[in-house]
Amino acid sequence: MKPFNYILITILIAVALLAFSWLVFRRLFRDGVGPTGKWDDEGGIPNSPYPGGADLTFSQAPFSMRHFGIEEFDSPDLIGSGVNMKVRFLQMIDEAREIAGIAFKVNSGYRTVAHNKNEGGVKNSAHLVGFAADIKATTLEQKIKIVRAARSVGFNRFGIYNTFIHLDCDPSKSSGVAWNKKMQVEKKGGDFSDFPFDPFTI
Repeated sequence: MKPFNYILITILIAVALLAFSWLVFRRLFRDGVGPTGKWDDEGGIPNSPYPGGADLTFSQAPFSMRHFGIEEFDSPDLIGSGVNMKVRFLQMIDEAREIAGIAFKVNSGYRTVAHNKNEGGVKNSAHLVGFAADIKATTLEQKIKIVRAARSVGFNRFGIYNTFIHLDCDPSKSSGVAWNKKMQVEKKGGDFSDFPFDPFTI
């Protein structure tokens, strides 16, 4: 074999060993196992101090909220289940509460399948996956403050009922949608004359 071939083989082996060493270093020492339990899961909510991805649950990426305890989001038939709420949702609702300046009493957060059925929720309810909560609101003033604050932090799915406001940021569902107690659904920019107010312009 010609000397040139030996040199080429040596270079290729060196490059392969270098690449393998970098892969091992990155997996074991730099990134390691990410918050979802997968290799090289860098995750992260943009500009967020919290670990993990936006769709992680509180149990996967716990953090301190200013205005809520995680137990407030428990399904009543399963104590401790509030940890199934999504980090993205919790961040948003905590910030909305700060902006609104009024108490947010959680009527319903995470729901088990059984509790959702008892509540008459839809089969694919955002409550089942930790992307929704119902906030008590009995006056028009409360409802407007809650919706305004929620919209300002990125919520764009609203259920407007007599005694509560449903806030929802489920990415698997249509955005820019609101519905009322009669389950009349309107998209942003539609006719909200049958609603107490237009949640997208109030």
